Amino acid sequence: MTEEELRQRLERTRQRYERQEIRLDALLQSMQNNRDKMEQIEYALAMMERAGTQRLRPRIVHYAEIRDFIAYASRLYDRLQSRLHRHLNYAYFCSVICSRYLFESRFHVRDRRFLNFTTILSYFKQERGR
Repeated sequence: MTEEELRQRLERTRQRYERQEIRLDALLQSMQNNRDKMEQIEYALAMMERAGTQRLRPRIVHYAEIRDFIAYASRLYDRLQSRLHRHLNYAYFCSVICSRYLFESRFHVRDRRFLNFTTILSYFKQERGR
């Protein structure tokens, strides 16, 4: 091998190493994001289980009061983020709201309509956009 070939090989190896470092940084960031998501999902599951085992009087949210309830939930979301000092995934937050609403929907009450996850999520996004 000549000196020039060795220099080229060294340069290619350095470039490969730099690309590997970039991929490693991206992988570490992805792992941290997944770790945060797992914590949030575990918390959501714990809240769902807790909601299912409590013998509390169900809080009924009438259809006319949904916008007020979502505004309250949005303020609660902000308060949770500031107290926990971390970003919460609002889709998981909305899934907890939806599961609680579905749990309470077992009781058939007049003026009560079924709200699915996408409806709650769209109301929540709309409220956050204000």
